[in-house]
Amino acid sequence: MKLCDSDKCTSCGACIDACPKGCISYKEDKFGFLYPQIDRKLCVECGACESVCHVLNEVRGKRPEKAYAVWSSDPEDRKTSTSGGAASVFYNTVLEEGGMCFGAAYDENSDVVIKGYGDHSNVRKFKNSKYVHSDMGDSYKQIKNLLRDGRKVIFIGLPCQVAALKTYLKRDYDKLLLVDLICHGTPPIRHLKEHIESIESNEQKHTEYIRFRDDNAFYLTLGDSNGCFYKKHKELDTYLLSFFNGLNYYESCYNCRYACNERVSDITVGDFWGLGLETPFNHPYSGAISLVLTNTEKGKSFFEMAKSKLFWEERTVDEALKGNAQLNRPTVRNKERDRFNHQYADNGFEHASECIYSEHIKKYTKILARQERKDKIRKFAKKLLRR
Repeated sequence: MKLCDSDKCTSCGACIDACPKGCISYKEDKFGFLYPQIDRKLCVECGACESVCHVLNEVRGKRPEKAYAVWSSDPEDRKTSTSGGAASVFYNTVLEEGGMCFGAAYDENSDVVIKGYGDHSNVRKFKNSKYVHSDMGDSYKQIKNLLRDGRKVIFIGLPCQVAALKTYLKRDYDKLLLVDLICHGTPPIRHLKEHIESIESNEQKHTEYIRFRDDNAFYLTLGDSNGCFYKKHKELDTYLLSFFNGLNYYESCYNCRYACNERVSDITVGDFWGLGLETPFNHPYSGAISLVLTNTEKGKSFFEMAKSKLFWEERTVDEALKGNAQLNRPTVRNKERDRFNHQYADNGFEHASECIYSEHIKKYTKILARQERKDKIRKFAKKLLRR
């Protein structure tokens, strides 16, 4: 048996979960990336790993049929969501039907893992963006068993994870709803953990929560029971800079076959970038707005059922595609990627990312300081005018 090449592997873990002998496991390379490897002493050449690999088996997508600008009708739901709260409404709709919800959550070690929950309190753990690779664990088996038992299941994950679940299951299930998130690419968890460990060492704190977005802007925020102890804008934090500049994704992300118009899910969800640039969007609302693409009949039917809990307006599919680069092409491989890898192998994430972004951070520290002063002056002037 032969697994797919590492430069094409998304580390979805389907081969690990499918192996009947447990002879496949993740191994970390010198750059911090996890890839599955076969223990040849245990392998019986059954072919299970090859049969579930979405790289070795084609998964066909479909161009979206409808596009919507969406946000949750519940103000509290919107407040605790990083986009418009569409995914949260979808989860709650399935819960109301007695179904199970699968998505990405932090575990006790700050690893991002795919979990399955059937109650509202735990499903809240899926909220907030997580700009890092997530481990599917044994979710494949769990979902398959639930579907065989006749349970309704919603899975919200990355397009490559959706594709992997489809190849793992090998058939469609009426009670399975697949939702993919518009994805730029994923860094390995090792890079994030090294960054957090460095901050914790400097601050003498232990991280209890992580946020990547705040008030519709991008900040890395770390906090404990006493509140936030670290908060940096995306132009000042080396992890967010690395992420948004495509510096440290899995190699397969730069050639992602799912970063295109053809979607492999029933519904696609993301931020509605570019909304209103061609056709006005005339609504008095300034919060984050979700993009929802319905790609299949099942997806359309489910969205019709969830509409009552949402504000929604139908937009053109072309508008949605134009505003989201990853609906057209993969992220371009950063020209500094090889230098980063070389530095990382010898010195780790902090040193490697600072080598790339130290001058950028110095520049933007001054720019953002000037912007903050201007904002304070504007606010003060507005107060004076009200008097």
